[in-house]
Amino acid sequence: MNDQVATALVSGLVALLVAGGSGLLTLVQIRREHRKWRTDLKAAWALENHKTRLASYPDAFAVIQRLSHGSSDAATPQVAAKVADDLNDWLYSTGGMCADADTRGALLGLRHGCRRWAKSGGQRPDDLYTWRNLTLEFLRRDLDIMGLETYGSEPDATMLEKLQQELENPRARKVIKKKTP
Repeated sequence: MNDQVATALVSGLVALLVAGGSGLLTLVQIRREHRKWRTDLKAAWALENHKTRLASYPDAFAVIQRLSHGSSDAATPQVAAKVADDLNDWLYSTGGMCADADTRGALLGLRHGCRRWAKSGGQRPDDLYTWRNLTLEFLRRDLDIMGLETYGSEPDATMLEKLQQELENPRARKVIKKKTP
């Protein structure tokens, strides 16, 4: 084999290796950019979803408030019928579209309990306040805010200390305690 052929083969092999290496590096970079783009898109979507929930969930809280023990009007079958209608409207609005599946399920359970009470006109269903409390807990969870958990009433507990405790034990705030109606 003469020197020109050997030089051409070596040059071709080097060019092939450089092109293959460049192609591989380009593919890795494209995949990295694609992952970054997907992560950024998911983060933007989560932020917009959270903003939408912050704007629409107060309406659900206002509807459910009418079933509260501290409400100015006592809960009656007629109030329950109105609550059921308003919850139905909310479920088919922006709030229902952005709510988590568990939250929608709890809202449907509460709506069903209210309708059942409105139709029977008799005693309040035993599970109505269980569905109410569960719904409130899921709405709060969707917003990532604390709900019916215990809270410290010590006057010296600062927000920084509470945040530090929460960071040290993040599962403590996720515990759902059953409350009797």
